[in-house]
Amino acid sequence: MNNEDLYWYWLCNIPRLGRKLIGKLLEEYGTPKVIFYENDNDIYNFVKMNNGRLHLEDYSSSKNEESIIYSYERLKSLGVSFIHPCHKDYPDRLKNIPDAPYGLYVKGSLPDNESKSVAIIGSRNSTHYGREMGRVFGRELAKCGIVVVSGLARGIDGMAHRGAIEAGSYTLGVLGCGIDVVYPQENYELFIEMEKTGGIISESNIGVKPDVRLFPQRNRLISGMADGILVIEAKEKSGTFITVDQGLEQGREIFALPGRILDENSRGCNNLIKMGAHLVTDVSDIIEILCGRTLDDKEVLEPVEMRNVQYVKNLLAPTEKMVYSVLSVEPKYIDDIITETKLSPDEVCMHLNKLFMAGYIDEPARNYYSVRL
Repeated sequence: MNNEDLYWYWLCNIPRLGRKLIGKLLEEYGTPKVIFYENDNDIYNFVKMNNGRLHLEDYSSSKNEESIIYSYERLKSLGVSFIHPCHKDYPDRLKNIPDAPYGLYVKGSLPDNESKSVAIIGSRNSTHYGREMGRVFGRELAKCGIVVVSGLARGIDGMAHRGAIEAGSYTLGVLGCGIDVVYPQENYELFIEMEKTGGIISESNIGVKPDVRLFPQRNRLISGMADGILVIEAKEKSGTFITVDQGLEQGREIFALPGRILDENSRGCNNLIKMGAHLVTDVSDIIEILCGRTLDDKEVLEPVEMRNVQYVKNLLAPTEKMVYSVLSVEPKYIDDIITETKLSPDEVCMHLNKLFMAGYIDEPARNYYSVRL
């Protein structure tokens, strides 16, 4: 084999060989190519001395050059790139984190090393408010030239990516499974869109199924690819804090959206703020810290909710405005809308339908309506 990439690909796919042992092997032998041509028994003994479990027969079989080349070329046929720390496209941000990955699989493109980026994270079992805030902050940050990074998961992650795409911007997804595995399935269309206009990365080769043990590893890449981490919604004991802790270890700025003190979905965020995370109510709070600049009046006029809602109100006829005005980001039941507007059920239904078709409101659950920001 005369391609350095092939040796890195081989090293990262040896059965039972994890990152720590790969690191020790590289410290001892220098490069994957040197390791490849080293005596198999010497490598086996070295791994055993370092408390590793390497099957000598499996290791010897892994060095089949024809198989390595076939597997590597198959990645290319699926539109997947493989990069490693010596590859020209390996992200600068990951070079400086503890426990950096030795191999990354990429679909789409990688972000510019010079672009500022923010990881938007939060609970998978988020409220409608949390999902809407994920979408809005994804969109508004993208409009300001910030790369949005998240985990392509259910809830806030997926909505943050959707927001960035709404803004016509690049967004990066980080997977905790094989690079070709769409998880969850509900994000299939989002996955395809990001493959075309954004980027998707994973530390796992094609075909690797989602596994709970892979997600903490994935989370360190989410924080590693970002300059700051924005927590939208999280319970007091949330898996989200794995990413936050890794971000703190990597020297990232931590931002959090405040919430109501009795709302269990906001307790995690409120605690983060008490411990020193930056309180965020608008994208300007993030831009000022990460980019060292203040947004001008054209970029930010009012808190994000007021800015969007007032714009829509100015477009509506009087009775439509009456219905729209009683709605908020929190979903409201149709009977309450009828009571508050004092309009007939038929009128309310007609106006809700018009507003929904125009894209001004959402129906997150049957007969519950909320403004779309």
